Amino acid sequence: MAILLLICTLLLCSNISAQQPISFEEAVSIMLENNKSITSTRHSIEAARLEQRATEGLRWPHIDIHGGYLYLQKDIEVMLGGAKGAVTESVERLINGGISAGIITPDAASLIDNALSPLLGADWGYTLQKQSLGGISATLEMPIYAGGRINIANRVAKLETEATNITLEALEGELIVTLVERYFGVVLAEALYDVEVEAMQSVERHLHDAKALYDEGMVPRSVVLYVEYKLSEARRNVTAAENRVTMSHLALKSLLGIDYEIKPIVKLFVYNNIYNINYFIDNAYHLNPIICEANIGKQLANEGVKLARAALLPEVVALGAASIYDYQLSNLAPRWAVGIGINLTIFDGLGKERRYMAAKVNEAAVNDMVESAKSDISLLVEKEYFELINAKQNIESSRYSITFAEEYYNSIYEGFVEGIASSSDIIDASVELSAAKVKYLNAAYDYCISLVKLLNASGIAYTFVNYLNNGESVDIN
Repeated sequence: MAILLLICTLLLCSNISAQQPISFEEAVSIMLENNKSITSTRHSIEAARLEQRATEGLRWPHIDIHGGYLYLQKDIEVMLGGAKGAVTESVERLINGGISAGIITPDAASLIDNALSPLLGADWGYTLQKQSLGGISATLEMPIYAGGRINIANRVAKLETEATNITLEALEGELIVTLVERYFGVVLAEALYDVEVEAMQSVERHLHDAKALYDEGMVPRSVVLYVEYKLSEARRNVTAAENRVTMSHLALKSLLGIDYEIKPIVKLFVYNNIYNINYFIDNAYHLNPIICEANIGKQLANEGVKLARAALLPEVVALGAASIYDYQLSNLAPRWAVGIGINLTIFDGLGKERRYMAAKVNEAAVNDMVESAKSDISLLVEKEYFELINAKQNIESSRYSITFAEEYYNSIYEGFVEGIASSSDIIDASVELSAAKVKYLNAAYDYCISLVKLLNASGIAYTFVNYLNNGESVDIN
């Protein structure tokens, strides 16, 4: 059994040596690069930025090109046949009257008649528009006054872009918390594995000593059997610890989105110069994503009130149109036009007024939500802060427990060798020492988790690396 356990330990060591060392900063970079939620949110940010730029175009004139072709039922004509008869009669009366009065000679009358004959004999009809026509034209519309709607639209687009950035920051903060849990979860699992191996080796040494004492007749056979039973328990604990190491590695690899073996190289740590709680509360009020999103909602609600009020005001635009190309379009039709348009709703069933009142009520509701969010986050920061302080105190008390347990174990071991202490006493002392080390490591892990949760609640999870780099490593050796 000992040989089999030795082989397993060697295989585990060989596997660890094949792992790629990875620092916490490297793990953060890999996680943020591979995480699909981060990628998706970044796409949303880019889309929001493009929407913001599109909204800026509302300030510029809108120019459109229109084209079309029409085939009418018939030509549009003006027929003057009746007028031609009246004109002909009038001309004849004038000529005949002139001849009778001696004003016009017969020869002159003949010349006038010959000159007017082609005109009077022609078809007195005019085509205003031919049956087939088409053309291409351009129209321009330039906002002059919109009651503030354009400015509101641009501010809303900017706020929505800020909201997507806040969403990304919130997601990154939550992922950093998860990474700390899993990264240092691996560190903790490996450290606990070492503790279990050390405990097993201690029992193995005790078994060797117990057998030697039994051979000399100093202890009964039951002592050897008892130590062998405890050794089997220690080996099961080592196997369980090894499985926890494997599972913690799988969880970390899953979060990082990688398929190769890694080895965290950062130890558990404690940072001794934690700021006052007011520092974290102040940061939370300005940087916590929940409060920031609530403030964005407050500003959007305020813009909603302004937009509802702007709907009560008129819209004024400059208009223009020009023909670019025409086919058989009547020369009587104008080729360009300019003007000013105004739009003002006089009565719509009081819909706009009621929407304005609803926007005011919504603004008040959002303001209450902001205050509630600040209260909740303040409470969360206080909770995480005091849990951090408790974890730090547990670390300090656990250090003394380890020192005491080591001294106690050494004294019991010496007493066993001298035949004063019993086998169960030394086993209990060994268990107590292992338990003290486990408590110490768990307290250090709890400290790291409490710290990153406190920083995340304060909106500064990204500063965890600074605390890590300036902290004091926690080691049981």
